[in-house]
Amino acid sequence: MSQHVNIENDEVTIPYYAIHKDGEIRGFFGQFRFLSNFYVLENGIWFEELTYPSVEHAYQAAKWPFNMREQFIDVTAGKAKYLGKAATGLNIKKWNKNKVELMRSLVFQKFEKNYKLRKMLMEMEGYVLDERNSWGDTFWGTNEQGEGENNLGKILMNVRDKFIAIERKDEF
Repeated sequence: MSQHVNIENDEVTIPYYAIHKDGEIRGFFGQFRFLSNFYVLENGIWFEELTYPSVEHAYQAAKWPFNMREQFIDVTAGKAKYLGKAATGLNIKKWNKNKVELMRSLVFQKFEKNYKLRKMLMEMEGYVLDERNSWGDTFWGTNEQGEGENNLGKILMNVRDKFIAIERKDEF
């Protein structure tokens, strides 16, 4: 049994399953921590009239009614995730139908508004981005053995490829 790595508070430790070689980034740790939704952004993420510190904050806040979302602004990303899980009155069927598109738009905005991060993402052209983790999220990522849907990784690769295409079109 491996020990869970808290990516929010530990930016240095890279767990054994996070392998960054052979055209793959497995786990968003160390120099690839900026790919994590927990990564706090200088200019934040704008979502429905509020600015949140990270993608995770905005994503979790979206589970709550608008008048209750300010509670997500001044907490850690870990606390935001906890609060998101406690959302009452959430229509799960509707949420599950829309959550991937919401995540796609938040991740796109993260890199659209942050030139330095966008450039770093584009420099990983051709790399497989695998949100490998020890916390059991096999929808957005994969487990320590690489099993899961890796939807966040897919979104990141799609966003990266869109920015690369935009940049190359501008060169002509």
